[in-house]
Amino acid sequence: MLRATDFPHFSVRRRRSAQQHGAGTMVVGTDLVWIPEVANSVSRFGQRYLNKLFSVAELRDCEGIPERRYASLAARFAAKEAVMKILGLHADQAIPWRAIEVIRPRGTSPSIRLHEPAIALAKQAGIHHCALSMSHDHEYATATVIATRSLKKPTLRCSKTSPSSPFH
Repeated sequence: MLRATDFPHFSVRRRRSAQQHGAGTMVVGTDLVWIPEVANSVSRFGQRYLNKLFSVAELRDCEGIPERRYASLAARFAAKEAVMKILGLHADQAIPWRAIEVIRPRGTSPSIRLHEPAIALAKQAGIHHCALSMSHDHEYATATVIATRSLKKPTLRCSKTSPSSPFH
């Protein structure tokens, strides 16, 4: 039988101690998207739908076989929703979909790049780093974003240009 002493890093006392010293907290956002819904929206609204939600680079990354394209678009949509959750947006708040961009430089894992006003929300929330995981299978696409948030007043320096986004 396992005892609490076998897992000292899970100690409540240590967790509280780390938070008191400003180590920060983790914030998780996740979303699940039904791929046929994205395919139907693209069929119904066409390029107008795509341009409203996705950057040129995101659309280029999703080119190819239509079935796979819809799955990739749905995964990116789920990633944007997951980011909105960690930014703490309420139901009555909205930001442009393209303020959150999923990028995938050649040979690397996908990541998030923020643009204004998402950068300002990340600063306000004290978020300074995130990790993204996306997946799709059959009819569903999912994305999970894990971010670190400082407990102290945020000291991020983010300019209005994308490369200094706290997520990239």
